[in-house]
Amino acid sequence: MNITAEKFQAGVAFVQATARDVDKALLAYHLQDGPATAVLDALTPYQNPDGGFGRALEPDFRLDASSPMATSVALQYCVAVGAAVAQPIVQKAIRYLSDTYQAGDFWYATDAQVNDAPHAFWWHVDDLTPPDDVHWPNPSAELLGYLHQYAGLVPPKLLTRATARAQANLDSSPIISGDAVQKYNILCWQRARPYLPDALATAVAAKIRATYQQWNPTSPETFGELSVVAFAPTPQSILAQQLPTLVDQLLDQEIARQGDDGGWWPAWHWGQYEDVWPTAEREWAGKLTAETLRTLHAFNKVG
Repeated sequence: MNITAEKFQAGVAFVQATARDVDKALLAYHLQDGPATAVLDALTPYQNPDGGFGRALEPDFRLDASSPMATSVALQYCVAVGAAVAQPIVQKAIRYLSDTYQAGDFWYATDAQVNDAPHAFWWHVDDLTPPDDVHWPNPSAELLGYLHQYAGLVPPKLLTRATARAQANLDSSPIISGDAVQKYNILCWQRARPYLPDALATAVAAKIRATYQQWNPTSPETFGELSVVAFAPTPQSILAQQLPTLVDQLLDQEIARQGDDGGWWPAWHWGQYEDVWPTAEREWAGKLTAETLRTLHAFNKVG
């Protein structure tokens, strides 16, 4: 099953009308040979003087101050367009990550400042405690990947320590574990893998495959509030290589989930800050629609 050209264009129109500039620019980069500089220019207003990112770049918490979690989102955009190590936006972000790496070899996702701005209930911070192995990968595994991608900007001792901690985390369980956080841990390792040293990347790939085999994501409901698009954004993704027929079927179901307005809307709700949630919901809808369109295009499921 393919999405019709008409409905695909309705999705593009939805992004143009609804999405943030950074998501519009990234969609144009992927589908229309838009410039990478447009993405980086649109990303720059979210960067703070300390080099980190905030300002609601992660739509589910509206904190202006920098956080490692929001910085991980920013670096997703940077690597998507092949931002070079010489880019000031990259240099400042990596410096921020180097400065915020904790003595226990991890990054906090955010801190208690998040409570002072509108946010989803799951982002509320009661006690700031170092993560155990189950909670370490999100965001630390992903951030390690970006440190390796831009290794020339990272103090060598920090990179060695962080890599050793990642290996220890990977060795701590036969699969990527975490119950409610498992799927987010998978995504963090998946995003990191292309940039990790070969041996570690190979081990990560094997662990992801083992996790999918046990998790057995056979329906859209398996992914909860997420969708198959997050786990198989391209045909080269591990899930698409491991279970190609299943991924094709799940993408068919995503096509059927497109709204009459052309968009794909988030399947979650904050449960608080009802005056602010509609803004975040629209931002998510623009981002999710852009991601879904890119994935359908990558899998040749258009027309």
